[in-house]
Amino acid sequence: MRRILLSLILCTQHASMSFASGPAVFYTASFGDNRSVDLSLAEGGPARDPAFDFEVVITLTEFDGGGAELYRDGGRHRASVRCFSPAVVRVNSVNYMVDVSTRPGTDWKHDLWAALCTAPVS
Repeated sequence: MRRILLSLILCTQHASMSFASGPAVFYTASFGDNRSVDLSLAEGGPARDPAFDFEVVITLTEFDGGGAELYRDGGRHRASVRCFSPAVVRVNSVNYMVDVSTRPGTDWKHDLWAALCTAPVS
């Protein structure tokens, strides 16, 4: 049942992303020279691997201090996310444990996990 609900949440997010002006930003890294890099969910769906809940594609975009786009990475960075304990984000066959108590904005892996696994359900 949980897997079905999570799939519905992601499908709803994906549908809303397609109507928005761009992918859904889940993490922003800021740098001292007023540049920032956004990590965004470009695609997603239920994981094929039963050890995970979601498979997503992440995009990276760099902005200057005024919000003008400086660079958009054309790569398709794939990740898998496990919502249940132990929380994990897998990138390139490497599992990264997620500290679910981390404050938002501290770690991109936590924020990716939170964007997918803690979305409110009405």
